[in-house]
Amino acid sequence: MSIADTNDINQKIFRSIADVFQQAQLSYAGHRKHIAILKKIQDKAIQNGFEESFNYWFNKFVLKILPLKKNEIVGDRIVKLIAAFIASLDKELAILKEKQHETFTEREQIFNRFVDGFIRYILRGIDSKDKNVRYRVLQLLVMIMDNLREIDEELYNLLIWSLNKRIYDKEGHIRTQAVFCLTKFQDETTISEDLNKDFGGDEEVPAAISLMHIIQNDPSPDVRRAAMLNLIKTPNTLSYILERARDINSVNRRLVYSRVLKSMGLQCFEKIDFKILDQLIKWGLEDRDDSVRNACEKLISYHWINLFNGDLIELLEHFNIIKSISIYPAVMRLLNVRDDIINRLKFPEGIWKEFTVEIAFLFRCLFTVCVENEYFEVIDEHFPEAAVLAEYVRFYSDKRFLPAQQESSSIPLSRADRKHLDFIIEQLLFTADKYDFSDEIGRRSMLSVIRNLLSYKALSEPLIRIGHKVLKKLSINEKDFVTMAIEIINDLRDEDIELQEQVEREKNKLQKKKNKQNKKRKSYSDNIEKPSSEVIEENEEEEEEEEEEDEDDLNSFHSAVDNLVNGKENDIDKSIINSIVKEREPSAETIVICLTRSSCMLELANEPLEQNILIMSLIETLITPAVRNSEPKVRELGVRNLGLCCLLDIQLAIENIYILGMCVSKGDELLKKIALQAIVDIFSIYGNEVVNGEGKVDSISLHKMFYKVLKNSDLPECQVVAAEGLCKLFLADIFTDDDLFETLVLSYFSPANTTNEPLIQVFAFSLPVYCLSHPIHQVKMSKVAADVLLRLCILWGDLQSSPDRNIKGTVMLKPNVIIQQLIHWTDPRKVVNRKEEDAAKSSVQLDFLLDLLHIFSQIDKKDIKRMILTNINNFYVTSQQPIEKLKQVQSLINDFLENETLDNLCKNSLTKFNSNLSAQVEAAMLQFNESKEEDRLGYTDQELSQILDESMTIENKNSSDKEINDHIMNDNNGALPADMSNIDSNVRKRNRTEMENSNIESNESLQTIPSKSVNFVTPASSSAFTRTQEDLDVEMSE
Repeated sequence: MSIADTNDINQKIFRSIADVFQQAQLSYAGHRKHIAILKKIQDKAIQNGFEESFNYWFNKFVLKILPLKKNEIVGDRIVKLIAAFIASLDKELAILKEKQHETFTEREQIFNRFVDGFIRYILRGIDSKDKNVRYRVLQLLVMIMDNLREIDEELYNLLIWSLNKRIYDKEGHIRTQAVFCLTKFQDETTISEDLNKDFGGDEEVPAAISLMHIIQNDPSPDVRRAAMLNLIKTPNTLSYILERARDINSVNRRLVYSRVLKSMGLQCFEKIDFKILDQLIKWGLEDRDDSVRNACEKLISYHWINLFNGDLIELLEHFNIIKSISIYPAVMRLLNVRDDIINRLKFPEGIWKEFTVEIAFLFRCLFTVCVENEYFEVIDEHFPEAAVLAEYVRFYSDKRFLPAQQESSSIPLSRADRKHLDFIIEQLLFTADKYDFSDEIGRRSMLSVIRNLLSYKALSEPLIRIGHKVLKKLSINEKDFVTMAIEIINDLRDEDIELQEQVEREKNKLQKKKNKQNKKRKSYSDNIEKPSSEVIEENEEEEEEEEEEDEDDLNSFHSAVDNLVNGKENDIDKSIINSIVKEREPSAETIVICLTRSSCMLELANEPLEQNILIMSLIETLITPAVRNSEPKVRELGVRNLGLCCLLDIQLAIENIYILGMCVSKGDELLKKIALQAIVDIFSIYGNEVVNGEGKVDSISLHKMFYKVLKNSDLPECQVVAAEGLCKLFLADIFTDDDLFETLVLSYFSPANTTNEPLIQVFAFSLPVYCLSHPIHQVKMSKVAADVLLRLCILWGDLQSSPDRNIKGTVMLKPNVIIQQLIHWTDPRKVVNRKEEDAAKSSVQLDFLLDLLHIFSQIDKKDIKRMILTNINNFYVTSQQPIEKLKQVQSLINDFLENETLDNLCKNSLTKFNSNLSAQVEAAMLQFNESKEEDRLGYTDQELSQILDESMTIENKNSSDKEINDHIMNDNNGALPADMSNIDSNVRKRNRTEMENSNIESNESLQTIPSKSVNFVTPASSSAFTRTQEDLDVEMSE
């Protein structure tokens, strides 16, 4: 074949492919036809020996679309055409292989050469500087890999190496395409081995490992989402996928429920651990975003319930209901969403005494939903009366506790059975707490059952707590409730003391019996040789002596008691009484049981101690000794009870707040935590009335106590309690100390507390709420903000320059993030319910800026100075702020521009801020001059016109009065009538009095005007006053 013929065929291939690409970019509709044409062109080219020519021109035309932007539809159409063409070739190859066609090997080689050459060709653009080229290359790879069954190992390694570089691309949409492509190369069989393997050097990281790293660390939510939805689900990868339920992006959190868990079906209950699944439901139902909560509700209410054909009991059996923290709100949401399930639920007659854990739980949930939604017909139809419910509670409580007290019980309950019965009783009591006890018979029946139930020593704390709630509901009033609760506590104590006495009596009897037996043995050996008559006489004498000793002891006891009553006791009498009647104390175990019950009772008491005398006796006999007890558990419960009692009486709180403070200072972690909670509650109830007075604790010492707790990172739980309590007290303006507040803010940003997530969560919510809730709170933050920033910048600099790797690796927020948060918290425009006019006048943020500029010279590091100067434009500056402060800021900024050595970034930022500040200063000066001119004139234009109108009215009135007087005098020949002269005299006296009073009032009103306005009187008012005085003088002369 000649060169001309070769060129001619080459040109035909070029034009044919070009025509196909030209037509394909117009619409998706003809792609099937275009693919068939491309296949014919390829076949003819191969037949004529122009395979390389076809591949070359095909690659060249693909190159044309690579620079197209992401949103160009033309590029997407060509990409889909190429992917469909390769998929069609691969499908034909699979058919040939299945038929074992003789041309399969040849066609496979042609296909492999085409694909290998094409992929290697476009991979040259994967590192291009043009982001569009990188995006299109990865888009092509994703579409191609979707349709390829297998590729060469060498090409696979090249692709993995290239993709592992692109997952760190600076463009998020490019990283997303890289993730899509990596998902095609996951190997499920080697993941467990790869997780334990350390990849270093030139060894390629497997695709699944890269995806797990992306899920946790990529900053783009779209990239994390792509990895989450495409990572294969194995026991090793599932935890990485499910932890996205705490992702900062709400869409990712929602997809965990609407896509991941939904797609797993029944495998959710098989592959996911119960605790993890329970936590996922809790997070979903409590999420701050509505879409996430709705997705979780829909998953439970529709998808999961449908998996079990609407059988709610079967669904509950897949949860550990006793230990679950989320199943109650989940079932409540389900029943509220699915009304049809409520109508289908029924409790047969024979099931009431055969409750399982699931049925009892469903019984409680269904009744609660019916009460909240006022489904009274369902309640009347499906639920028993109060007296019958009391019998069911009695049945299960007897089944739980009576076998343990009966010696004849042959089959003891297992630990699991006891837990199940406790849970069933608890659910019945929760239901009883919402029951209607208007029926007196039902109320009395349930009251008897509850009192018997609370008398059991083996009662668990949840049952004690809900039992006291039901007891209060059944009581006539609070006094009745407290009386019954304390009676139960006293009965438990007395029962324990009686048991101790009984044990001691039995021990004494055994000892006496043993002594008697020993004595008999000894006497028997001595009396063997004596006659029997003598032995009998000796035994009778011994019995008579024992009876006489008992009578003497009894007589001496009675005489000692009589002497004590008559006031004639002596030391011998006291010793006799003490030896016989010795006061006993209950055991530590019983004290713990009593304190637990008393704390549950005190939590429900609201009336002051003056109306609850029995509580005072309880404090003296139970709580105070418990606080002094050496047993840790007893002391902790005693302090808790003491704190609850202090909430009922302010004098008791004043007397015991010192003891609570000592517990915080000297106690262990749990005791510190309980005492801190008590102190915070006391301040929340009484405010500062309990400190700073005669016989009261100094507030400064309590502030120091809170300061030490916040600084002690070895006690993280105490830090959380102290921080949450202080935030509440500052929010309520009970605490206002600036130093303590600064410690709070420093604790939030301190690197020592970064691992204490509950503490960070408390601060992350409370500090913004505090600052943006009231302008006064924002002023307090402004006072400490500059000093906080300075301290944290110094700390951050020390961490960065430390040679110790452990210290240098300490996690701490960068100063740039810290200053942005401080600026946000001090922005007056962010305060809730604040008008724009008031925010514009606020100088809170201006004060923060001034403090910041004043401490600028104390900062040594250049990067921190640059950070401050680059953020200076975020400060809010207006012309309505105090002009003196604006000028101070302007002076400091000009000084920086003149004397500081600044880079271009800082200089541009300062210049921009200075220009804005200058404009605001000029506007402020103009407003100031206008207000000064108004003050000089004394009145505004409106006030002047009003005064002129009043003066004209007075002048007209005076002229009309003069005409009347002239007319009267003319009628009487120049003399006033007698009655008229009296009237005129009275008028003059009244006018003179009114004038004197008006002068006094005017002088008093002038004294209230600022000094700069006192000496200014408008001409209009002066002339009006002069004319009025002249008229009066005329009248006086006349």
